[in-house]
Amino acid sequence: MSDTHTGETPVLHMFTSIFDFFRWTLGLIATIYATVITLQSLWGWYVWLAGSDRYVSLLRRYLIVHGLRLRFTAFWGDVIISVLLCVVFLLTWRLHGMIRIGAL
Repeated sequence: MSDTHTGETPVLHMFTSIFDFFRWTLGLIATIYATVITLQSLWGWYVWLAGSDRYVSLLRRYLIVHGLRLRFTAFWGDVIISVLLCVVFLLTWRLHGMIRIGAL
């Protein structure tokens, strides 16, 4: 998809504006960092809960029981709010792109 006013693609536009380049680079670095930290944390919890110690086994059973007793209906309000926030984010992102190319 090309820009109708300048004839350049949005990816090429990223390298012509220092603000857009900084924004995309910062977003990429933050996303990679958050993904690596989350995966390391999940792996650490998995390794720790996979232990054979008596108290770790008791904690593992406790977590499983509470996970089974979890009431999913109590979280539907939070799920709806999260979905609505994602929709607002996507609309804002789309409008930002439309404003940048002058289509709005």
